[in-house]
Amino acid sequence: MKKLLLLLLFIPLVSFGQDLEKLKLKSVVKTFFEGFHNKDSLVIASVIDKSFDLNSTSFKEDDGVLRNINRDNFISAIISRPDSPVWKEKLLSFDVKIDGPLANVWVKYEFWLDDKLSHCGVNSIHLLKKKSGWKIFNITDSRRLNCNN
Repeated sequence: MKKLLLLLLFIPLVSFGQDLEKLKLKSVVKTFFEGFHNKDSLVIASVIDKSFDLNSTSFKEDDGVLRNINRDNFISAIISRPDSPVWKEKLLSFDVKIDGPLANVWVKYEFWLDDKLSHCGVNSIHLLKKKSGWKIFNITDSRRLNCNN
């Protein structure tokens, strides 16, 4: 009976710990996009791993296409983009999964150029738990022009 009571007391603590990790992961993702929107390489670098890369998927003539950009080229592209049009990636929802040192944050988004919807999709963001905290090592996004589906 004592073991059952201890187990029942311990379950909420495990759940609380998992919820806290999910909040940390969402914070890392939001920090990344803060740096993205502000063209701030230091903010971006604070939440990405040295091995970071970005993949984008789309369809061309009904065939899946994958484009890849490495960490340095990604940061360079972000900080050197012109101020106009203004890029705004609206994060619509978060689905966080954690297994030990690996996490995935599935984020639905809309991408706007100034006040015009450019495309939408999902960011599948992979993170690794390091001693210094969660670090993004890969983002793979889908890009759809038809955002009504």
